[in-house]
Amino acid sequence: MKDSHSHKNKIVKVFLTCPGLGNINRGFESFTRECFDAISQDSSLDVTLFKGGGTSLKNEITLWNLPREKWTTIQISRVIGKITGIKGSYNTEQLSFFVSLLPYLYRGKPDVIFLSDEQLGIFLWHWRRLTKQNYKLLFSNGAPVFPVDKLARWDRIQQLAPSHLQAALDAGIPAEKQSLIPYGFHIESQAKFLTPNEQKALRQKLGLPDNRRLIISVGAINKSHKRMDYVIREIAQLPEPRPFLLLLGQEDQESGEVIQLGKTLLGVENFQTRTVPYSAIADYYQAADAFVLASIAEGFGRVLVEALSYGLPCMAHDYEISHFIFKNREYLADFTKTGSLTKLIPKALAASEDISQRQAFHRLAYENFSWEKLQPAYVDMIKKCAESRELSSQPNLPLHHQNSEKYD
Repeated sequence: MKDSHSHKNKIVKVFLTCPGLGNINRGFESFTRECFDAISQDSSLDVTLFKGGGTSLKNEITLWNLPREKWTTIQISRVIGKITGIKGSYNTEQLSFFVSLLPYLYRGKPDVIFLSDEQLGIFLWHWRRLTKQNYKLLFSNGAPVFPVDKLARWDRIQQLAPSHLQAALDAGIPAEKQSLIPYGFHIESQAKFLTPNEQKALRQKLGLPDNRRLIISVGAINKSHKRMDYVIREIAQLPEPRPFLLLLGQEDQESGEVIQLGKTLLGVENFQTRTVPYSAIADYYQAADAFVLASIAEGFGRVLVEALSYGLPCMAHDYEISHFIFKNREYLADFTKTGSLTKLIPKALAASEDISQRQAFHRLAYENFSWEKLQPAYVDMIKKCAESRELSSQPNLPLHHQNSEKYD
């Protein structure tokens, strides 16, 4: 009994890893940053954050690596691919980060390594098998991973939504190896909304129209995933004067076509795209009247919770993930159909003028997705991973996975 009791109360040593953190902004990076801030406050955990960029601080270590978007990395990855078969700059980044992490594995001897990047996890899985180390691998399934049976390699899996959990159960992944916990967010317990005058001043500061209804969408400015072109076409169907549309996000190879479509259908005086730091996005949520995310598939959809937390009515595609986040279908529709978003917009803009509805949106986000509410569940998940008796084993696990380039 004494040994069991001491094991239960020992401090669990956690390595929280994210190669992209400090270099790029994705959901993985935002989550990892906030997760570290939240779980570090629990005295039963000893947490060290390992990141790919930025400054090393107390319990935060920046590891040397070859960032995926650098020209040098892209060239080196071609050579590595020919020699090892591990192709792509993303895999090269993950491999270089993994190599830099090795000395810390030996010296630090973590109980649990908590990660979101599948490729880094594969390297760590193989290293554990070769060296007989006994750290546990806790995988946050944010992409999510397909085929689902590949999740069997992890000692514990964080599933972000019920549909992902059910898919894993259907694939034979035991329930006792999984935890259903959504992403956490820094959300104030009390809603704070700008007055009309404050919002007008903020829009002037941001260089946005201060006498128009403003709809924003946040995500990569593309057609294939975020479907920004759909948003443009749907707003173009509204009678004038239409709302002003602002698209916030990174540009990619599809962005030029999206931007040209916006200028053609809406006009430059009614439409803008911007790329801003993640830290600046809060101002844009506060300046907006409504939010839309047109993608029809997401691992979770962090921006929906972010927008809700600022009291914005959020319009989204009607499917399992949006049902889980919103708990109802009031502002959901089938975004594969023309006209669906167009019909939702007047309803959402009307809700933005109702303070009680805006407060309800904020309360929904706070009660279900704030770190204040979720932190105990994260700590419990980590401890359950540390206490799992057997290390996962999958003898035929390849050294890299086929979809390693699809990290957005």
